[in-house]
Amino acid sequence: MPTQDRAAVEWRQLALLWTARRCGALDALATNAGTADAVAAETDIDPESAERLVAALEARGFLAHVDGEYEPTNRLLGFLTKTDLRSIGRLPAELDAFDRWVALPETMAGADPPEPADALRNELGRERAAGSARVRSEVTTAVHAAPDGDRVLVLGDGGGSRAVEFADRGWSVTLYDTPERIEAVEPLLAHESVSLRAGDPTDPDLPSCDLIVGIGVLQRYDAEDARDIVAAASDAAPVAVFIDAFRGVADDAALADIDRLAAGRGAAHDAIAVRSWLADGYGDVRIEAIPSSPSSAAVGRVVE
Repeated sequence: MPTQDRAAVEWRQLALLWTARRCGALDALATNAGTADAVAAETDIDPESAERLVAALEARGFLAHVDGEYEPTNRLLGFLTKTDLRSIGRLPAELDAFDRWVALPETMAGADPPEPADALRNELGRERAAGSARVRSEVTTAVHAAPDGDRVLVLGDGGGSRAVEFADRGWSVTLYDTPERIEAVEPLLAHESVSLRAGDPTDPDLPSCDLIVGIGVLQRYDAEDARDIVAAASDAAPVAVFIDAFRGVADDAALADIDRLAAGRGAAHDAIAVRSWLADGYGDVRIEAIPSSPSSAAVGRVVE
């Protein structure tokens, strides 16, 4: 019996959702279209194509046939509401990335990359959906780098899952990120023991603490700005841990780099370069794998 080609299934599923969103079928199904004919009436596609598109969405579990009409399932919830980051999940951000990849030839030729609606909230929703094993493992790796610390400044971290995990372990936690990201995550963390501070992660005057942890923050910036973030961290804390996909270490880092190219900003930085940035401020520098995580940890510690 042949093995299932799961990679083929995944790209086709994203392409299916991309098509449904691009032609307006997702919006129609999310509002008042409960049949294929209604979808066709509200979009520019013909009834037969609408029937086949709706059937494929049902087959992939995005729609359920109830009392003669189609209703969105929980798999489509992230496309229907953006109020709670926990409800968004991974798919909307992955679809945004697919949208940018489709436009990549034009982007590489100088065109502005597409900026899908709700892109930031989708990105934060994907980060919030990180598995608990991954979150615990990444925080454990950071804690091991600063076993005597109790104050941590977390840079990035999407929906704040790692910040909450630090707080649950008894750390005094400040989540530091750009104003728009802090504003988006504030309702989610209102009842957590996490302080929020809006600012630019490239700011040379980061708050002093025992440990700085960057979660995917370096790849959001180009090399010059990413180096400035590392330099600011070395001035603010005796230990810094940057959790990211580094070229030369992570298997998928080269593809992550194309994700950033498609987005028109940032890069997956080379592990050798990141080590050299850390070495400018820290005597003990290493890059290590993180169990249960696709990312690696670049760790810098002051040697006394």
